[in-house]
Amino acid sequence: MFLSRLNGGRAERIPAEARFDEKFDVIVAGFGTAGAIAAITAAEHGVRVAAVEKLNMAGGTATAGGVWGYYYGLPGGRFEAVDAEVDALRRDHFTSDGAFHPDLKGICLEQAFLKRGGALFYESAVTGVWLDEDRQAVLGVRMVTPDGVRDCGCSVLIDATGDGQAAAIAGAAFAEGRESDGKCQPFSSIRAFRRGGGIGLSNFDAGYMKCSDPADLTRGILASNSLHAKSPGEPQDELYWITRLPGLREGRLVECDETLRFAEFMAGKLPPGRALGWGYSNFDSHTQDWALNDRPARDWMVAASLWGKEFAVPLTLGMLTVRGVANLLVAGRALSVDHLMAGLLRMQRCMQKTGEIAGRAAALSVQANCSVREIDSEALAAELRISGCLDATLLPPCTFPEMPDVLEELLRGPKPGMAVWQASRNLDRYRGLLLKLLSGSDRHAAANAALALGLAGDEAALPELRRLVREGDNFLPASSRSHNQRRILAAVDLLGRFGCPEDAELLLEKLYSAGEDVQLFTHLLRSLLELGGGLPEFRQRIRQAVSARLDAPDFHCDLLLKNSSHNGQKVFAPLRGSLKQLAEKTYQSWEHRQ
Repeated sequence: MFLSRLNGGRAERIPAEARFDEKFDVIVAGFGTAGAIAAITAAEHGVRVAAVEKLNMAGGTATAGGVWGYYYGLPGGRFEAVDAEVDALRRDHFTSDGAFHPDLKGICLEQAFLKRGGALFYESAVTGVWLDEDRQAVLGVRMVTPDGVRDCGCSVLIDATGDGQAAAIAGAAFAEGRESDGKCQPFSSIRAFRRGGGIGLSNFDAGYMKCSDPADLTRGILASNSLHAKSPGEPQDELYWITRLPGLREGRLVECDETLRFAEFMAGKLPPGRALGWGYSNFDSHTQDWALNDRPARDWMVAASLWGKEFAVPLTLGMLTVRGVANLLVAGRALSVDHLMAGLLRMQRCMQKTGEIAGRAAALSVQANCSVREIDSEALAAELRISGCLDATLLPPCTFPEMPDVLEELLRGPKPGMAVWQASRNLDRYRGLLLKLLSGSDRHAAANAALALGLAGDEAALPELRRLVREGDNFLPASSRSHNQRRILAAVDLLGRFGCPEDAELLLEKLYSAGEDVQLFTHLLRSLLELGGGLPEFRQRIRQAVSARLDAPDFHCDLLLKNSSHNGQKVFAPLRGSLKQLAEKTYQSWEHRQ
């Protein structure tokens, strides 16, 4: 037997013998958005369940985090009964703000679990995972509680910590953050205040922090809390509280048997497992520094400007079954997806569905005395259909236009994004249309056609892309309801991919004149670094130009983070460190190519 625990952020497995204080069929680490539903579902299906929660209340982000409503996601599932109970109680006794009352939701979740005999450990945390002799199967957990350290056995462990903490302790592989600088999505900070006879919320993005780093997590919480204080003499809201949880949107993404990646999803390649529910949203990235994001994100958010396009995404058991460890499931936002896909599959309804899937799968595993991977998938799906978690009739259409005349109309209009994307992904079919528009008298249509050709890697786009950059084309599409990106940014980004000396000269010229335009400067820098990979003769000039800007004593490059419409505070993220990190990584890659 081995005790696995984190040491300096890495899992270490120490030979040891456990004397379990108590044994449960299922242990759920985290009693928040996903974990509470997981624990309730498992307990309601006749197995003995313990839930371990670091706070002293249930519900996580939905309650302590101040997110009292639903942004997208599909209805259906065990959470609906909880919400109905909350609403019935609220009508007589509580304010009506939000989709549900946070205090009541916490109470109803707690009562539903305790009524089924669940053991609930508040102000407690899993600090170790017991593994078998082969270090491949979970036997139990070590947890710190107000009454001391306890070792408890289990047949199935569900990690619903939100940050994949239990899975990381067990030694599971995970990804964290974007490629350029390792940053996850920005987190938000929320305060509740008096608004008339009810409660108002102020929600704004407060910066970046690494959830797996305790020091950085503490720094982020303290810094964001201080942003809610106003200067003497300013109008003061009647402050009720600052939410106890920061609004974390992303942390560890645990590697499971099946992983859903953005590029594969867009190519129609879905995980092979049976869909047991669906997430539904746009790719709701709160990132604003698009030049620092991975190429798939820049393709979607900048070149096509499609931040607001919605999709229904399948949830499979394989996306929750942790690779390399038997009987370890993950529920919540640490499920197995990539950085961009995580922005879609983090909505509360979706998170509650993952909890129900994990809880029901765990109960079936215990009752059949088999591993989670061996349970009857049809029996699991049947149970989820009964609850409404799995209901294909709710799926909305999520399609792209296909008829050439429709694409042409879009490319000539103010909302070209879907046509740009569709044409670029099906170039054999639409190249003739794009070339016709490219050579026509409608320069707006020609520009959009060039974006589609550039996305497809077609060099026919280059002259028009260069024109857009030279002339500073600041056309702002209306393809999305928010976060549309200027066409010059798309052109700059695409020129960085073709490896042409002419483009290196053009972008170097523009870098010197970018001034205080943060978006333009960062995109120029990113594209020049990418061009340097294939143009060794330009590397010294690119490096000198980039260093001259980034190392200048008076250089600053601060990006306004996303704020809610009713919040007057402006929070800026300094990009200098991330840009220098990206540049140094790129220089090192150049040296390896020599």
